[in-house]
Amino acid sequence: MKVFTLLALTLALSSTTAFAAGDHAGMNHDSMDMKNMAGMDHSKMNHGDMDHGKMDHGAMMSAVGMPAPAEQATQTIQVSLSDDMKLKFEPSLNLKQGDIVRFVITNNGQIPHEFSIGSIDEQKKHRDMMRSMPNMEHSDGSTISLKSGEKGEITWHFMGQPFVEVACNIPGHAEAGMKMNFVLAAK
Repeated sequence: MKVFTLLALTLALSSTTAFAAGDHAGMNHDSMDMKNMAGMDHSKMNHGDMDHGKMDHGAMMSAVGMPAPAEQATQTIQVSLSDDMKLKFEPSLNLKQGDIVRFVITNNGQIPHEFSIGSIDEQKKHRDMMRSMPNMEHSDGSTISLKSGEKGEITWHFMGQPFVEVACNIPGHAEAGMKMNFVLAAK
């Protein structure tokens, strides 16, 4: 009897796995528990076509969005970092909820700079951390550190809180003006 029960349980579990591996393209995701999706591979998803109203934004990388694959970008913005403590954007920033932006960042200065995307509160915490570790370098999806003459990229999917701050959080840089706050327009 135990062998039969074990065999039945094994068959039941293996058939569940086979059904789960099928094509989910036509599946209604509205009823899914979005809080338990942190382990999913999002790299192949088209985030621009998704309805983010049902997502748990607390599980995102940032209160203002998350990194996205560069090929999903709907626009590219050139960013220049300079020693006069300015962030220059070409074209100028005019962003809305749901935009996926590829930022191509160049450090045109002679000293290191960084480009960081986050909420105002996240940037304040980042600056506090940078004061305690001034030589820290980043390349984590929301922030990139660049030495003189270096170029880098961040592709960002804006969603969540509408109040965004981009900044260089190397000690003294944001305080000297190397930051910009903006509000995402509604979709």
